[in-house]
Amino acid sequence: MKEMEKKRNRLILLMLILPLAVILISTGCKKKRDDLYQFAITSVTTSDSSSEEVSMPSESETVTETESEVTTETETEPTEETTETEETTPTPTPKPTPKPTKKPTKKPTPTPKPKITIKGKKTSKKIVYSKPKYTEYLFVGDSRTVGLDDCVSGISSIAKVGAKVDYLKSVLSKVTKTRKKNVIFNFGVNDLGNINKYIKVYKSLPKDFIKNNNVIIMSVNPTDGSKYNSWNKDINSFNSKMKKNLPSGVKYLDTNSRLKKEGFSTRDGVHYTTETYKKIAKLTFYFCGDVNRKP
Repeated sequence: MKEMEKKRNRLILLMLILPLAVILISTGCKKKRDDLYQFAITSVTTSDSSSEEVSMPSESETVTETESEVTTETETEPTEETTETEETTPTPTPKPTPKPTKKPTKKPTPTPKPKITIKGKKTSKKIVYSKPKYTEYLFVGDSRTVGLDDCVSGISSIAKVGAKVDYLKSVLSKVTKTRKKNVIFNFGVNDLGNINKYIKVYKSLPKDFIKNNNVIIMSVNPTDGSKYNSWNKDINSFNSKMKKNLPSGVKYLDTNSRLKKEGFSTRDGVHYTTETYKKIAKLTFYFCGDVNRKP
């Protein structure tokens, strides 16, 4: 009788413990399954099948219990499907992209050409220019042209002391027979008021003469001193008007501005020293592209 009462009490206790165990496992209780299993075994002594049914958690519970110390084959060993996936999808190794190499490009250095207006500072570099078209020089003018011919070698002249526009007219037929030369006209200092007449004469130059020569009109160059310094105002007016009325194909050489900028010297206020005459000749050679020629 007592034995049956004990069994009944144990059964009642088991019925009370089982629901509690299920609740604890389903709510994710932190209690370890081994402790729960031991607690159920020591509290109830039933058949072997009953003990297994109470103590072993379900497969789904095993997955949710991440902190359990009980490890199964499913948890420790990877499945065949996982292994195949790892073998069939290797991580590709990215190939390094080669950087494009830029080749330095050198720009060709253009060969400098002689300038019409001579400006700029002197440099130590040797500049190579193309050969001038003509290397012979004919200067046509007044007493200043006479002085230039006396101080500079290798040139020729048609000139007269005190020459004015009438002298230019008288020698024009002779001058226009010239071919293949640099022909430089330098008149005006003796008759600055005749600018319109000079323009008319220059515009009458034959086209054949201009075509077969390098025809240049040189500016009236500056004067100095108390007696002649006042002439520079009229000289500037003469030069400005001449430059604006050049005949087609004829060039204008502004040595006046260059001499005033760099300096010049005269013997009497009008006629220059040898050094200045050579400077004028050098500017003319340079203007014609004959840069290596010395006066």
